[in-house]
Amino acid sequence: MSATRKSLWALTAILTTSCASGPRWVAAGGAYTPPSSRYTLQLPQGWKRLEGQDWLLTSREGPFLQSLAVRVIEVGKPIGSNTKKMLARGMLPQEAAEVIQNTIASSPGMQGMQLLENAPAELDGRPGFKLVFGYKDEDGLKMKAVVYGVLAGGSLYQLTYRAPERYYFERDLATVEQVRATFRIAQPAAAQARGAN
Repeated sequence: MSATRKSLWALTAILTTSCASGPRWVAAGGAYTPPSSRYTLQLPQGWKRLEGQDWLLTSREGPFLQSLAVRVIEVGKPIGSNTKKMLARGMLPQEAAEVIQNTIASSPGMQGMQLLENAPAELDGRPGFKLVFGYKDEDGLKMKAVVYGVLAGGSLYQLTYRAPERYYFERDLATVEQVRATFRIAQPAAAQARGAN
C-alpha cells in the first residue's frame, strides 16, 4: 500500500471517530442541503456522508470503494494548484468542461488518465457537461469516474462519482444517476443565472 493511501486511510479513520469538534461520518439517506443552502439533493439510503464541511462527500462502503462528491466552484478563482485555467461567466458548457478536464488531468494520482467521454448533459434541467475518464491510482488500481457540471449564478456546480473500474463503478452508477436526477440549485443562484442570460 502506498504512503499516500496509508495516510488517506489514517485520515478516514480519524474522521470516522465521533469527535464533537470535527467531521464525522453520519447516515446520509434522504434530503440533504449543505450549510450554505446553495443546493439540495436526495441521498441514497444505506450511504454515509462526511459531516462538518460545506462540500459533500458521501459513500456506501468507504471512499476507496466508491464516492460521490459535490463541489461549488466560484468563477474567476483558481480551481487547483496544478493549473492556471479558471472558469469565467458566460462560458459555454463545453468550455467549462475543458477547464475541469484540464484540472483533473493535472491533479496528483491521475496516472494514465484517459478521457472516455465528453458530452452535453443536464444538471437541474440546465445545460451542462458530462466527463467520463479512467485512470490508475497510486497503487495501480484501475479507477473510473464520471463528472457532471453546470454553470449557474457565477459558480460551477460539480458532481463527481469515482470507484474502482472493476465491479464497484457499474454497481453503484445507477444509484448515483438517481441522486443526480434530484439535484436542485437554490433559487438565488438560479435567479442570477436567468438574469445573466
